[in-house]
Amino acid sequence: MKVLVIGATGYIGSAVAAAFARSGHEVATLSRRRRLGERHGDAGGRTGGERGRWIVEGDLEDPPSLVAAARGFDRVVHAGPPLGERADLAAVDALLAAGSPLIHTTGAAVLGGGTADEDSAADPHPIVAWRAEAERRVLDAGGQVVRPGMVYGEGGGLVAGLLAAKAAERGAGVYIGEPGVRWPVVHVADLAALYLLVALHAAPGTVWHGMSETVRLDEVAAALGGGRAVSWPLAEARTELGGLADLFTRDQDVSSDRTRHVLGWSPTRPSLLAYLRDGG
Repeated sequence: MKVLVIGATGYIGSAVAAAFARSGHEVATLSRRRRLGERHGDAGGRTGGERGRWIVEGDLEDPPSLVAAARGFDRVVHAGPPLGERADLAAVDALLAAGSPLIHTTGAAVLGGGTADEDSAADPHPIVAWRAEAERRVLDAGGQVVRPGMVYGEGGGLVAGLLAAKAAERGAGVYIGEPGVRWPVVHVADLAALYLLVALHAAPGTVWHGMSETVRLDEVAAALGGGRAVSWPLAEARTELGGLADLFTRDQDVSSDRTRHVLGWSPTRPSLLAYLRDGG
């Protein structure tokens, strides 16, 4: 397949692009400008890349450029960064207008608290409230939606960034609010494998869950803090993190059973706690 990966320089997108390339697919990546020394491409804005990769000129905040960039691909994978309601919805509309089958990334935050599965109605956290509408537009157009849990592994994500930094700063792992809050999580390599399965086997207009397990955030904090974890009061965390702090208090146990059964997705990387115990 010819696959355009949006966000290929980011944490999830880079792993997705690598997974498609390893499987023999032709991978293009989106860039706002042509890099020095690269030859001009065709009329669609494609330029030559390294090692069989292609760079396509386009900007997530410039919808007409996205329409031109995304035309003619067998799949477009949108794993780019969130930019806010107006920009994100306009980008989705532009990618759908291009006519190439779209795989769009949202996340567990689009679901409510408690138990949920692939059939659960969206109940998004206010910090990403518009993602439910983005999902609806993608699904109505026959695209697919991937909802990852909190992504870890290979030195990236909130675990290696925010949570590890707070543990180092305070001399103990930190969790926000009360203990016992659960979150779904997934290793970035397992998540990348899921995108490939969705591209190859998923029916149009379907939702898939990239959550390999559910963990307690206070246990994650303890693993990061050498066995010691303390609560970061919500009001205090809000002053630094804004609305993201409230997201850390939303208890979720999200199933990926249908994704595993239908697509044969079988995560193989270490669990998050094992990963942290081994020095991840």
